[in-house]
Amino acid sequence: MDKFLKYWFQGFENAVMTLDEESKSRIFKECGKACAESYTKEIYLYAKSNAKNEEEFLELLRSAFPELTIEKKDGDSYLITYKYCACDLVQQDFVKSPHLCECSRQSLLYNWENIFGKDNVEVELLQSILQGDPCCKFYVKKK
Repeated sequence: MDKFLKYWFQGFENAVMTLDEESKSRIFKECGKACAESYTKEIYLYAKSNAKNEEEFLELLRSAFPELTIEKKDGDSYLITYKYCACDLVQQDFVKSPHLCECSRQSLLYNWENIFGKDNVEVELLQSILQGDPCCKFYVKKK
């Protein structure tokens, strides 16, 4: 099965490289949402509903995701750094394309929108391991 999935995802990666940015964004928005729904969304919601304040919320996230750091920045913004790529598809060596980082960006966006409300958050990819950087960094800002 792993051999099949590696071939299948290679075909997916090849197809994604031929798409325009809008099409890639639509695909990875749904993929990111599905990823969040499978695991991380519940952790974000749990942390938000069980934290007494913002720092406790951030600490609950840090505890749940040991691969990341979250730094509070000016206003309602955060710098999120992943020490390693936490994507299961990358971890299992099914994909290697930096295009998949849009899925991670969309997943983070979906999780933070569940905290701050739909269309109230912006997430920017600053760097990624799949693009050759030493870690993944995202800037999350409440609008």
